[in-house]
Amino acid sequence: MNLVELLQKRYSCRKYSDKDVDDKDIGKIINHASLAPSAGNLQPWQVIVVKDKLKRYSLSVASLSQTWMKEAPVHLVICGNVNYVKKFYKVKGDLYAKQDCAAFIENILLLAADSGLSTCWVGAFDDAMVKRELSIPENVDVYAIIPLGYSNEKHPNHKKRYDPSIFTFFEKYGNRKQDKSLFPLEKQVSKIKDKSKDIFNKADELVKHSK
Repeated sequence: MNLVELLQKRYSCRKYSDKDVDDKDIGKIINHASLAPSAGNLQPWQVIVVKDKLKRYSLSVASLSQTWMKEAPVHLVICGNVNYVKKFYKVKGDLYAKQDCAAFIENILLLAADSGLSTCWVGAFDDAMVKRELSIPENVDVYAIIPLGYSNEKHPNHKKRYDPSIFTFFEKYGNRKQDKSLFPLEKQVSKIKDKSKDIFNKADELVKHSK
């Protein structure tokens, strides 16, 4: 399976079977995910593998009561050692730690899909509750909880993505002038001219407000 096929296969799963996930698969996913790039190769990510049923339930409650999460047999809780990165990059360390761990998380999602497993990147949770449940130190940040398991639902069609010509600029922010051959999808956009015009107008408003 090539990378594009993996990107298409990955989706946010919210229904899981009770089939166990082999520890070897979990280990392989975490090991290969660590090939993600990181500032100064500091690799600030940390992973807590949670299988305990009660803890999974507690994490689902801490995640704004998203109780579907508890059905996944494994939760991967992704943390970042921010202070470690700040030792090298000072105030920028917070940003770099988030970027590094985000790359690590995306690798996990794709590697899981390649192993026939499903995931969901959960970022809505009460930090204090998660830290208390898993004894995470105060100086360590929690970035995501990833339910991991075998899907118990039909793979849905991906939600529509914006045409790249909407969010891609050239040479300076807000400039969309480019060779039309760069984005073949523009041919489709031209067929729905009225809709695309509304989208561009909204995008222009966002650009104006951001200046």
